[in-house]
Amino acid sequence: MSEPNTPALFDLSQCERHLVELAEPDAARFTGSTVEKDRQRVDAVLSAVVAGVPREHIAALAKISTHTIAGIVDRAERSGEIAGWKERMSRLLARATETMAATLVEAVEQKKLAPAALPVSLGIAVDKKLLLDGEATSRVEHVERVRPEDITALIKRAKVVDIEPAKLTN
Repeated sequence: MSEPNTPALFDLSQCERHLVELAEPDAARFTGSTVEKDRQRVDAVLSAVVAGVPREHIAALAKISTHTIAGIVDRAERSGEIAGWKERMSRLLARATETMAATLVEAVEQKKLAPAALPVSLGIAVDKKLLLDGEATSRVEHVERVRPEDITALIKRAKVVDIEPAKLTN
């Protein structure tokens, strides 16, 4: 049992700060430059990234860190070797929406549809896919009935204005 006035051996908050300081350079250290020398491994990593495999799974299979994967992907995007994030996400969302739509149809046909689960997910996925692709995600329609007689009357009421051309000065 320790006495109330006995100083602590360690200041835990200072130890935690020190551990964080030690870990910070590690994130910057894992850039993928060492792994880049193994072209076969890099190609496998990039193929998995493009296919939409989660980075944690790729890291476990390739025995590299997620920071290394991020470095490899960053360089590949900048060099044009793989598409950028937006294009990859668009492809993944396209695949996901197709899968969800097929699942929705199957659930409806088998009368196993949970009332609000899948349609909401499908709607969100389709909306985000359209948004990423620069498509409209909402439609606003303004309807005005115009008859030919109305156009003719508008033309007859129009006033003609003569404008004299401006004189050019040098």
